[in-house]
Amino acid sequence: LSSLFYTAATITLTAGFILYYILPFLPFVYFFFAVGNWVKGVFEAMVGVPLWALAHIRIDGDGLMGDAAKDGYFLIFEIFMRPLFIVFGLIAAVSIFAAQVQVLNSIFDLVVSNLTGFNNEDAQNALDGQLGAWEFMRSTIDYFFHTVIYAIIVYMMGMASFKLITLIPNHVMYWLGTNVNGFGDFSGDP
Repeated sequence: LSSLFYTAATITLTAGFILYYILPFLPFVYFFFAVGNWVKGVFEAMVGVPLWALAHIRIDGDGLMGDAAKDGYFLIFEIFMRPLFIVFGLIAAVSIFAAQVQVLNSIFDLVVSNLTGFNNEDAQNALDGQLGAWEFMRSTIDYFFHTVIYAIIVYMMGMASFKLITLIPNHVMYWLGTNVNGFGDFSGDP
């Protein structure tokens, strides 16, 4: 019995730790790594500028710069626009996460109450006063596991939402139709 209570306490404390400490810290972590990727992109551009200047010597193709130097302009544009897209990603991530949690809060009781089914006889007996309130309510074990499931769902929603802080700046150049890749595009999930 002691081992069972210890395991339940550990699971409950872990869920509480995740919801109270880890989840509010996730936007900062993703934002911090997105800014770090931007700084790496600035240094990448500093190394690449002499090569980009040499690419202007070749003038074959359309336009003043030619095809060889075109990607350098997109890289400079990406470096200047990345901080703006990081902030847009942060605003989008926090807004989407808040909306998801609000919807989850409003429907989670309905989902949990319909999860194990519904017995019409017990409901009618409860309405007639033949069943006590304790007999009609869920057990404490159900509350415990549903709370753990709720914490896991909220954590998963947070991870999926806050990834936008790095995904939006990394994919903007693809949306513009260019193949320019900076250092930030290849870094993994923070």
